[in-house]
Amino acid sequence: MTFSQTQNTRSIAYTVCRIVLGAVLVYASWEKILNPAAFARIIANYQIVSSSTGHLTALILPYLELVCGVCLIINRWPRGSGLIAAGLMMVFMTALGYNIYRGIDVNCGCFTLTEGATGSMWLNLVRDIVFLAMAIWTVLCRQPAQGSTGFV
Repeated sequence: MTFSQTQNTRSIAYTVCRIVLGAVLVYASWEKILNPAAFARIIANYQIVSSSTGHLTALILPYLELVCGVCLIINRWPRGSGLIAAGLMMVFMTALGYNIYRGIDVNCGCFTLTEGATGSMWLNLVRDIVFLAMAIWTVLCRQPAQGSTGFV
């Protein structure tokens, strides 16, 4: 593979990761923005934070996801947005992992707030690991300029 082909592959991978991760964050934020009370109940089910912290999180987190996702999609501040997305994924993975450890099965609240929604917490954890990898790629890699390797 030539340098130009490698550069093209990195550029495509960067763009795909950035746009897919951005779209996932925007999609995940939408129902939470429309129904913060239901999202607060989902947060409470995790039994990790106090009620007031859960309510504040339910109000702020969806907008953070939305802004971060839009910035990734439009390629505005992609490293900062990727860093925020990586931080969010680490928090989500910690909450899921902690409840898996405690044996508490909760609806993750990632993409639906429907009561009784089911899903494998292990699959949610693996999915978040993939999203974390995508976020890290957007932080460490940038859209390569001519003659550049694309890495920091």
